[in-house]
Amino acid sequence: MRHRILEPINATDNLALLFNAYLRGLSTFDLVTVPRETMAECNAAFQREAQGDKPKHSITDQARRYYEMTVLCNSLHSVHRQVVGALALLENFLKTYQADLTKYAIEKRLKTIDEWGSDDETDWEPDGFDEEGQVWKVAYKDDPESLAPYSLHNELAGFFNGHDTRGEYIGTSHPSEFAVYTHAVATQTELSLRKMFSHGLKQDITLHSVGPEGEMVPVSLADQIEDELNEDLVNTSLANEFNAVLYKCEELGQLYREMAPDDLPRYVQLCGWLHKLVHEVPRFEPPKGFAAE
Repeated sequence: MRHRILEPINATDNLALLFNAYLRGLSTFDLVTVPRETMAECNAAFQREAQGDKPKHSITDQARRYYEMTVLCNSLHSVHRQVVGALALLENFLKTYQADLTKYAIEKRLKTIDEWGSDDETDWEPDGFDEEGQVWKVAYKDDPESLAPYSLHNELAGFFNGHDTRGEYIGTSHPSEFAVYTHAVATQTELSLRKMFSHGLKQDITLHSVGPEGEMVPVSLADQIEDELNEDLVNTSLANEFNAVLYKCEELGQLYREMAPDDLPRYVQLCGWLHKLVHEVPRFEPPKGFAAE
């Protein structure tokens, strides 16, 4: 049965590593949320709650958490995709078009109409004849009205508002929207297997690690606690960096919405910040031996 919802992002840049570390931090949270009921049990549980029976473990609350984590995972994948895509577009603009906004729009228009066509007759002009008759080519235009739909600003809109399509884009959600899950990531050692089993058995349990000869070596309680304290520091840093990225995405979304379409310095600034998000946030490498499925 497919039940995994916290699928990692298939990339190795720093932003992907940060988001993947955040998703890994919810793995235990996922274990207690994933549905395990039969359809009969599921329907019965919803019916009981609809009739006013409020059990200790509400299936409605569980369903909400599962749905939220599905949206969360989709959102992180989408934010990463939009940030990387916007950065690639801006870097290509600066390198290939030498930061010339008009040149970019002219060539974008020619390529788009040549590939997808146009119903506007003025977008075409004769280009000689061949054995089948008149040949047409895309007419060159450089007036502002003709170029507006092909401007860099309009092209970037797909990364900041999706041209009004649904989904997560750069700056569409505030860090507070993720607060419950960010807190779970920051305090994930509270849901460590050692604590969960110890609580259930009402005594400390002994964990083991693999020794140099392949033997099982007991890990002392002191070492376990020290490891968890170190993990707490890393997890707090992870949560803080995650929030910082979302705050910056909000800031960049506002910058994009307020900038003039011909404000070249703003495009350069936007490119620089996107580069920092992708490549300069702290790296959160997966644990040794960890392999994403």
